Amino acid sequence: MVDEQWLRAASDTEEAVTLTSQLVAIRSYPGEEGAVQRAVAEWLRENGLEPELMPTEGDRPNVVARVENGEGPTLLLNGHVDTVLAAAGWSSDPWRARREGDRLYGLGAGDMKAGVAAAMLITRALAQRRDLWRGTVIFTSVVDEEAYSIGARALIDAGIRADACIVTEPSWDHPTLGGVGKVLVRGDVIGRASHGSLPEEGINAAVEAARLIARLDEMPLGQHPKMKSSQSVLSLHSGSEQYVITVPERARFTINRHIVPGETNESVLAEMRALADSLNSPATFEFAIDPPYYPPWEQPVDHPLVERFSRAYAAELGKEPEFGYFPGVSDANYFSADAGIPTIQFGPRAVGLHQRDEWVDIPTIGGTIRVILRLALDLLQ
Repeated sequence: MVDEQWLRAASDTEEAVTLTSQLVAIRSYPGEEGAVQRAVAEWLRENGLEPELMPTEGDRPNVVARVENGEGPTLLLNGHVDTVLAAAGWSSDPWRARREGDRLYGLGAGDMKAGVAAAMLITRALAQRRDLWRGTVIFTSVVDEEAYSIGARALIDAGIRADACIVTEPSWDHPTLGGVGKVLVRGDVIGRASHGSLPEEGINAAVEAARLIARLDEMPLGQHPKMKSSQSVLSLHSGSEQYVITVPERARFTINRHIVPGETNESVLAEMRALADSLNSPATFEFAIDPPYYPPWEQPVDHPLVERFSRAYAAELGKEPEFGYFPGVSDANYFSADAGIPTIQFGPRAVGLHQRDEWVDIPTIGGTIRVILRLALDLLQ
């Protein structure tokens, strides 16, 4: 039997709110995460843990804390501390957490400093009660998830290994078992310049690029019962920045493609080349993949990790989880698809992500802590 009193003490609401508020108060746009990561590391040290600052690029280290407790499985807890840029129109200071009832407002409160705070409190709780489990817990606070996932890539490149991973992104109502991948396709079109008064002597790269873009809907998209493949044109540039009467000889476009299991960056490139060939264009088309590339991921519903998570969730909430599949990308893509670690995305309920007046549901921060602690005690045996 799980010690319910210990669970409640480990998930104290006021402590969770205070810690989340402290993290919100430190601005941490991508590229500016150094200060908040040092605060995370200092809190861990003050609470008896031994965090490591892992360099990535510039003053933006990952924070890694390991709790080793004999032979046994390894559980990875992951979250990111960077936030998107503050949207216009906040009704209060985005970096001053504001509590109204069960809501805690602040930039990054939901995405995902409350999830990071929950993982910090979970790690401390397990370190203090080593008599309840065996194995290893790894806490990782990473940088740059909102941009290029430099932090997660650094962990994977360093060879991180675990038997299970929980990414504490906001997903309270629908714990996540998979998500689409992302392919950023860059297309370069090479034509031939000519005088604008004699267009027939040139090959207009802008026109040829537009011909391909106009036929994008003809491309087959991957099919999946739980996820949706999609694509959108993000940019199209051609011609000189200075006014000249010249047929443009080069054009460049960028296409964002969300892919489902069964699709890869190579398959997307092959489809783009086939579409270009079908135009019988006099121009030359060249395609490449720009970073960041995220592979799609999916955790089978009958995996032992999912079964254990379902038990922990039901024990806390009194009902079975209604699993979901993420329409965007996160670091879970890398831990699952690239590192091969069984992964679930689960964290507090949050509203208004990437918008003004973002908020996190306070009771679900404690609920997240208790669910994951129940899972950890089941898994780490």
